[in-house]
Amino acid sequence: MGHGHSHGHHHHHHGSKNILLAFALNFFFAIIEFIGGYLTNSVAIYSDAIHDLGDSLALLFAYFGDKYGDKEPDEKFTYGYKRFSVLSALINGVILISGSLFVIMESIERFNSPEPVNPQGMLLLAILGVCINGFAAFRLSKDEGINQKMVMLHLLEDILGWIAVLIVSIVLLFKPWFILDSILSILISLVILRGVYKNFMSIGQIFLQSFPSSINIEELLSEIKSIDPIIDVHCLKGWAIDESNSTMSLHVVVPGSQTICDTDLIKTKIKKILESKNVKFSSIEFESDSFECKE
Repeated sequence: MGHGHSHGHHHHHHGSKNILLAFALNFFFAIIEFIGGYLTNSVAIYSDAIHDLGDSLALLFAYFGDKYGDKEPDEKFTYGYKRFSVLSALINGVILISGSLFVIMESIERFNSPEPVNPQGMLLLAILGVCINGFAAFRLSKDEGINQKMVMLHLLEDILGWIAVLIVSIVLLFKPWFILDSILSILISLVILRGVYKNFMSIGQIFLQSFPSSINIEELLSEIKSIDPIIDVHCLKGWAIDESNSTMSLHVVVPGSQTICDTDLIKTKIKKILESKNVKFSSIEFESDSFECKE
């Protein structure tokens, strides 16, 4: 059991290193893009620059969220620090939404008067973009978790975005259809917004403490009730700490003749079921079926 934990921790540490590497690549490349967007006069390059800057911030948040999330529970955070990674995913989503809306407004303004762009410069940046993001995505593809998923999503969108910039820049080399640049930047922004929206839904559910979506409440109740000699289970409450850890409390009715040793055995069986469903914390309250016994 201990060995499994150390392996998981090593894997996690490796994931953090990959995130840091992807951050460095993205941040330097975002700076190159802002300069490149200015020189080529391309909104599509600007939209990708904002996207990349969002990604690098996301990666930085993800890195600290991951490091913090590993901390053991203490007196201040009795459930541990897992929510920090959820918070970082939320902040990052807000940054991406703001950047995308800015690019969409800028692109709509250009629709009326398309400005000439430099397709050669766009082409060079696009090739560089595909290579850098491809490398970062490859390094991160082995990691798991909502933070890594959010980051991986960004990187894959970046690659798609750059492939689109590549195609548009090739077309612009032969035809002066500068409006394509604005259309492309809006499409890139919409793809970003769609991805963020989906992640926002799961983040929102965690913060609003809805019952963990990965657990079927009916199945769980019938599984616990099937343990002998449980009579009834009620007051089941649960919420997610992060995307892969939950907490739960429930009341269990047992025959009044049960000894404390008997209830301990039942509790062990219930905990086993809960642990198999990633319920990290649980509190179980026992009630006797002959509650109106002696005063």
